[in-house]
Amino acid sequence: MDLPSPPRRRNAELTKAQILTAAQKAFSSVGYSQAGIRDIAEMVGVSSTILLRYFGSKAGLFEAALRDILDVGLMIPEERGRFGRRIAGLLAHPQLDYSPHAMIGLSTGDPDARAIATRVLQERALAPLAAWLGAPNAEARATQVITLCTGFVLYSYQLKVLPARERPDPQMVDWLARSLQAIADQSEASS
Repeated sequence: MDLPSPPRRRNAELTKAQILTAAQKAFSSVGYSQAGIRDIAEMVGVSSTILLRYFGSKAGLFEAALRDILDVGLMIPEERGRFGRRIAGLLAHPQLDYSPHAMIGLSTGDPDARAIATRVLQERALAPLAAWLGAPNAEARATQVITLCTGFVLYSYQLKVLPARERPDPQMVDWLARSLQAIADQSEASS
């Protein structure tokens, strides 16, 4: 007689990380309103009950996924003169399955998600980026950077206004890099 196998213990941290990745992909591709808890849980092979145990609600999952993916520190190069090229290169990467810019842009149709995105964006991106950019007009320049990046991602990946390619048009990537670098260089020009 075969005895039943003991229940398999789940690695909670690994499961959480897998859920966050699946949520980032879902929220980046279909938006907050269309992404379902059950669908995200299914992508990972867990029940929606487990997902909710970790994150509490869809809004909690959205906030955790956005906080996890939105790390300006990883985007800022040590050499200031490489800022535009670094960010444009990250946004033009052919393996970009999900991004904070798409998550934020696609969240605007839902009031709760929009409020979460606004708060997290301010804390995790705008404030640190403004501090790095410095005077003059640091907050306005940080907002310009985020606006350019979000627009680039939405038009390149969500709306696909340019012909379908593996990567965004190189001229658009160069334009983005130059535009972002010009914003970063404004502090140098005012010194």
